[in-house]
This record gives sequence, structure tokens and C-alpha cells, in this order.
Amino acid sequence: MDAEPTREEPLFRQFRADDMDACSILAWGAWVADSDKGDEFANPLVMEGYVRTFLVRSNWTEVAHDSHGVIGLLFGRVRGLREKAVNGSLTSMLGMIPQFLFGIHGQHVSPIVIWHFFLTEFKVLVNVPRSDAEVNLIIVDSKYQGKGLGRKLMERFVGAARDARCRLVTLYTDDQASNWRFYEALGFRKVATFHDGLTSYFVERDAKGIVYVLDVE
Repeated sequence: MDAEPTREEPLFRQFRADDMDACSILAWGAWVADSDKGDEFANPLVMEGYVRTFLVRSNWTEVAHDSHGVIGLLFGRVRGLREKAVNGSLTSMLGMIPQFLFGIHGQHVSPIVIWHFFLTEFKVLVNVPRSDAEVNLIIVDSKYQGKGLGRKLMERFVGAARDARCRLVTLYTDDQASNWRFYEALGFRKVATFHDGLTSYFVERDAKGIVYVLDVE
């Protein structure tokens, strides 16, 4: 059993290129934690393309770290926020998406996963309202969950949205593989739900996608 991390205050900074492996491993852990289908993504680095898709969409790319390394991240978009440079061109980042969908380092993702991925993305596109800001990806290392790190990441992001005079923050999550109550505790309200086939496939039970919004005025 892994030792419990020592208590220390996390530090926050913009994502750097050398954070990619650590962020990919965090994403992999979040995907397979509640699933018996971890063999679909036996190599954690298969998630690199997944992480890069959110980097492309985001101009807020913050990671939390301590002496143990990267322990959390939040990628999002804030209207009017100065674009932050992320090492690597847009073309190279988009080029990673097929590696996530069709295989990386010898791993191959099944066609049913690809189907559920695109179908879920379409449903998100249709159901998420237009907004000034959106949370694209938030992950906290399982060893640090319940210690307030997720709240700090969200508060920093919402604070940036408020400073940019945004009115509405949106996010998408689900009711099975994520702690959706966490968002409601922060004041987000539910505006849409639908069947999430991708999460359902991995957790092997029916999962409902949830769209949340937060008024920040």
C-alpha cells in the first residue's frame, strides 16, 4: 500500500511541457479507478492525446504540485484571458488525438470506445450552453482527494473568470466516475442531463452526463 503523502501546502503554476507524463498518469488513474476495463488503457501514456485535446481548448492551464510532483490540474477557458503559451504547436497537439483514439505505444483502443467518445462529445456540444468561461478538465490525485485541493483549483479558476468579468462558468461531468456533489457544493447548478455511453462502458453501469453552470457575477 502506498504511504499517505505528508501534509504540505500545494503550489500552483502554469502547465509546462515536462508535466505531460505526470498529467497523463493522473488522467489514466481517473479513468480506470472505477473500472475493470483498465486493459483498454494498460499504458497510462495512452491518455496523452486525451490531455492534449483539453490543452488545445484551454487558455487556463494550471497544475498543482508539491514535493511529490504534480498532484492536480485544471484546464479551462476564460473569455478575455490573455492566451498562455503551451509548448508544442497546435498541429502537434491535435496530432495526438488519433493516438488517444486509435492507440499509442502499441496500445489499441477498441472501436466501441471510439464510438462512445465521439457520441459523448457530440452530446456535450449540444447540451452545454454558451458561456464566458468553462472548466474543461479537473483532476486531483486520489491520494489528495478530500483535502481541499480540488476546491482550491476551482476557486482560483472561478476567481480568474470573475476578474475577467465573466458571467457564467460551465462544466460537464457524470454521476458515476466523478464526485458531482463536489460541484454542487461549490454553487454550480444542473441545467442538463443525458446518457453518457463512454463512462457507462468503463464503469459497467449506467452513467448520466451532467451539465452544470455557475453564475459568477
